[in-house]
Parts: sequence; structure tokens; C-alpha cells
Amino acid sequence: MHVGLPQTIDSGHGEIIRFKECIHEPGGTRLVFEGIVQPGCGPIFHVHLCQSEGFEVRQGTMAYQLPGLPVQYLAAEEKIVFEQTVPHKFWNAGGTELIMNSWAKPAGNLQRYMTILFLSTSKRHSNTPALFDAAYLTIQYKGEFDVLEIPHLVKSLIFPAVYWIGRAFGIYKKYEVETSSR
Repeated sequence: MHVGLPQTIDSGHGEIIRFKECIHEPGGTRLVFEGIVQPGCGPIFHVHLCQSEGFEVRQGTMAYQLPGLPVQYLAAEEKIVFEQTVPHKFWNAGGTELIMNSWAKPAGNLQRYMTILFLSTSKRHSNTPALFDAAYLTIQYKGEFDVLEIPHLVKSLIFPAVYWIGRAFGIYKKYEVETSSR
């Protein structure tokens, strides 16, 4: 699976991300992207263990929440940065499209992770990835991302077993990084 820039991905459930560029900066590469979120849509509680993630609202109203705290709102031209290891969720709290300028630093595997996630959700009737894909994302990227709404028992017992079965049957070959011999 080759992932280049620019790239547009669609969750199939109201979220589109347009990855635009990587900017090399001191302290790591900044991945710049645009998010377009339909009313009522957005990711569930998650955490970036290695990246800070920033958003600037260009259009619409962004609601966001940190665990145990009340919901906060951002309007056009307002910004928020979720530092690494800070769990968060956000969604479009308005009646029109939410459009945001966004970034993650260091870029890490965010583009690849989101590409696999959206590829899976876009084929389903719900905004959750298929079981084998969820297991792959959870195990393969466990040091970089965590979804807090998945029960610990599922992440520690069920997903490792599903991941092992997926590996044994070659289900994840589609996600292997393509290399070229030049």
C-alpha cells in the first residue's frame, strides 16, 4: 500500500481528510491537512501518543471534549492544539460543513493509520472499522495511537488473537508498504 501526497480520504460517514504536505521542521516533520466534517460527525475519544495535533476552524462550529471536562466550542478563526498523550474527541456541532486547517507533529504514521481506518469504514454501514482492520490498527500502531472507547479486554485479548489469525491467513498483505527497486 503506497501513501503519497497530496491524498484525499473519505470515511464514508461524514469525514474527509485532504493530506497536503509534510514540512520538515526542528523537532520533526509537520503533516499538514484539511478536515471536512459533516454535521454531527467526528472521531470518538482517541489519543495520539507521539504527536501533537492542531486545528484552526475555517468554517462552522467545532465541539471538542477532553475526558471528564465539559464540551468546549470553537468558531471560525479559533484554534486548539491537543498535545501528545492528551485524549480528545471532536465533532461538527453546527448545521453546515465544518472545515479545518489541521496539522500533526511529528507526522509519524498518522496518514497511513487514517488511510487504513477510512478505507475500512468507507466499506461499512457504521463508522467503525471491520474486526480484522480494527485489530490490525490497534496492534500495529499501539505505540502511536489508542482509541479509548474500545474496552481494554478487547484490546488486550481479542484483538491480538484476531491479529494473529489475520497474519496467518495473509489478510494484512494489502497493507504492506510497497517498495521499489531502483
